[in-house]
Amino acid sequence: MNFLYYTITKNIYFCLIKINMNIYNQYISAILRIFVGLAFVASAILKYISVDLFDLYVFEHNLFSVSVTETLTRLLITAELVLGILFVFNIHVRLVYYCVMFFLAGFTLYLFLLPYFFEVDITNCHCYGTTIVLSRGESIGKNVALFLLMIFVSPKFSTSKKWHKWVSITLGAVTFIVFMVINAPNYLYTVIHKEKIQIDISVYESALLHSGKEAEFTDGKQIICLYSAGCRFCKHAALKLHLILKNHQLPEDHVKAVFWSGTPDSLINHFFTDQKIPILEYTTFRVDTFLNITGGSMPVILFSDNGTIVQQANYITLSEQKVVDFLHF
Repeated sequence: MNFLYYTITKNIYFCLIKINMNIYNQYISAILRIFVGLAFVASAILKYISVDLFDLYVFEHNLFSVSVTETLTRLLITAELVLGILFVFNIHVRLVYYCVMFFLAGFTLYLFLLPYFFEVDITNCHCYGTTIVLSRGESIGKNVALFLLMIFVSPKFSTSKKWHKWVSITLGAVTFIVFMVINAPNYLYTVIHKEKIQIDISVYESALLHSGKEAEFTDGKQIICLYSAGCRFCKHAALKLHLILKNHQLPEDHVKAVFWSGTPDSLINHFFTDQKIPILEYTTFRVDTFLNITGGSMPVILFSDNGTIVQQANYITLSEQKVVDFLHF
C-alpha cells in the first residue's frame, strides 16, 4: 500500500515539474519571440524613416535600376515589418519562425560576402537606417545574437485561427501600399504630381558669365547642379548622381556644381566628403541671383549642351535614364 502511494505521489510530482517547465519554457519563448519581433519592427521603421538613403545604399550594389531598387526596398521593409508584427502577436508563428531564421541567415551571409563582391560603404549597412549606425561587423554581431535568441524560441507554442491568414495578407498588402504612397518612389511621385521646374535661364547665363567659369561650364555636355551646402535633398541628389555615374562608368568631370556666395570652402568640401563622393569643380553665385534662378527650390540640375540648357531636373525628377542618355558619347 505504501509502495503504491509512493509511486502515485512520485508520478504526480514529476508531472507537476513537467507542467511547470513547459509553462516556464513557454514564457521564455514568448518573451524572446516578442523581443526578436520588435527588433524586426524597429529595423523596418528606422529604414523607412531614411528610405531615400536606403534606396541609394541598395542602388550602389549596381544590381538593379533606380526605379526597381526603390520598389524592392519598400517590399523588403514591408516584409520585415509584417514578420515582426506577426511574431509579436503570435500569428502564424511556425511559418514566421522559419522566415525570420531565413532572413537572419540570408542577411548574415550577405554581410560576410559584401566586401568581396560589391564596392559599397561598409561603415553603415542600414540595418536600422541612419538612426542607429551599425558597421558590417556590428551588423553581423547583431544578427548572430538574434539567431542565438531564436534557438530558445519554440514554434510549437503557437496558435492558429482561421482569420490569421486574412490578417496576414491584409497587413502585408496595406503596409506595402502605405509605404509606396507616404514616401513614394521617385518614378511614381513624378507620375502623380507632374512637377514643373521653372528657372530663369537668362539670369543663370548672366551669372555664369560673371563667375569666370563660363568656359568650363559650357564645354560640351555638362550637368550643372545648383546646390545649397546645408540642403538635405541636395546631398541626396549629389550622392544619387555620383552613383549613377559610377554604376554606368560615366565621367565625373562632366558634372559641375554651383553654390551661393558666402558659403565657406570648408563647408562646400564637407558637402561632398560627408557623402563620400569626389569634390566637383564648382563656382558660386550671389545669394539673390541664386534664388532668382532657382525660385528658392533646391536642388536644381541643368543639362547643358555647349552652354544651351536642354533639360532640367530636381531631386525627384533626376532619373537614371535621363543622365545616361545625356552623357552617352
